[in-house]
Amino acid sequence: MDVVMYLLKVNIVLATLFGAYWLLLRNERFFQLNRFFLLGIIFLSLLIPVLPQWQGGGSNNPLVQRISENIAEISPFDRPVVQESPEVPSKNKEADSSKQPPQETELATTMSIDWVQLSHWVYLGILGILFFSFLFQLIKLFAIQYERDHIPDDGFVRVQHDRDIPPFSFFKLLVINPVQYDEQKLEQIIKHERIHIKQWHTLDILLVETMSMICWFNPVIWVFKRYVKLNLEYIADEAVLDTGINKKAYQYHLLFTSANVPNYRLSNLFNSSPIKLRIKMMNSNKSSNAGLLKYAFILPVVLGLYMFIQPQFLEAQSVADKSYSDPGEKNIALASDDNIYIVINPGIKQQTLEDISRKLAQHAIYFRVKNKNYNDGLLSSIRVQMEIPNRFQATTVEEEGEDGYFEPIFFTLENRGREQKIFFGKGIPRDISDKGRKILTENLLNGMVIIRKKGGVHMTGAYNF
Repeated sequence: MDVVMYLLKVNIVLATLFGAYWLLLRNERFFQLNRFFLLGIIFLSLLIPVLPQWQGGGSNNPLVQRISENIAEISPFDRPVVQESPEVPSKNKEADSSKQPPQETELATTMSIDWVQLSHWVYLGILGILFFSFLFQLIKLFAIQYERDHIPDDGFVRVQHDRDIPPFSFFKLLVINPVQYDEQKLEQIIKHERIHIKQWHTLDILLVETMSMICWFNPVIWVFKRYVKLNLEYIADEAVLDTGINKKAYQYHLLFTSANVPNYRLSNLFNSSPIKLRIKMMNSNKSSNAGLLKYAFILPVVLGLYMFIQPQFLEAQSVADKSYSDPGEKNIALASDDNIYIVINPGIKQQTLEDISRKLAQHAIYFRVKNKNYNDGLLSSIRVQMEIPNRFQATTVEEEGEDGYFEPIFFTLENRGREQKIFFGKGIPRDISDKGRKILTENLLNGMVIIRKKGGVHMTGAYNF
């Protein structure tokens, strides 16, 4: 999968699931559930785009079929890049196109690739800056506890110093200046940070920091990171108050220590998250059990995202006419306005074959690659099956590419009035249209071209138009 497309899918999943959290769950006091849900957003964002596309026989329920078809139709991810152009160009433009030398086409392609490469370098450049900032933060955390007093204390290590910075925890280290606080405030801080340490909240922070570096271009990730950290503070605040600490005294302590907070974003700072929201959550009522029902709404959101990101291919049952058993030209009734041309030769890429299969499935045409082998980046052998239910029986064409020679495989579907002419096999069909012959012999190097009756051209593969 292309890295750019993968990152796009990751950010769509992340933004959608976080939107569901923000709308339904952010004000609920099920803090531990929210913690796992927020972490789940990260893992689902990374996982859903690499899951296999949903394939099956489909449901007999017309409503389910319609929903599946609609999702596949609106999803942009089952479609290769489409280049739209008028179907019937002017004579002058057609003449210019036919005279255009291949070198000019290659130059245009190179220029477009340069823009893509530039965007890649910009992304990697900013990613590198964020990574070095991340390393700098780690160095700051280790520097402040270096050569300080390390005192073991009930499952964690207290690092005592004499600097004027607020207390924070990082993994099992609790860094604090005990001289700054009286006994009551010191007890509150230790109880608070102990929760962060025991529940390994530092892992959450490092994970969301890594995600923010990967998805730095998505503004949602920065809000998402804030809410991950805020929820960790909710967890620690609730645990402290459950020990019997006076709520008002604890809140005043938060306000007292909220000024002049330095930037230690990789740590669990005692007063790091927005104080107003933390105090508001402490004063809110416990969430009722009915609030748990909100989590049930997340499952259809996840399922819908999966269907959108990796749309279902509905495999129709083969009910083809048995009279269509041999490769070659077929005359059948009109069913589509699109003219389709496919050329398979050694230069075709695996991604192009996958794109062809996905696109044709939308037309109820099933293009199945049963076997293929590549040698030094070139296709050396392939076995392809083509089927159009009720119109063209499943037919297989195979090319072994012996002695370094690979005979191209062609598929053409041309509309001629109320008939369609279909050809699937080797060699240019004898009675193909002049325009189709030019496409197969001059314009389409490998891949597929769909010329739409209503206007527009879809192309995937290597071509020279």
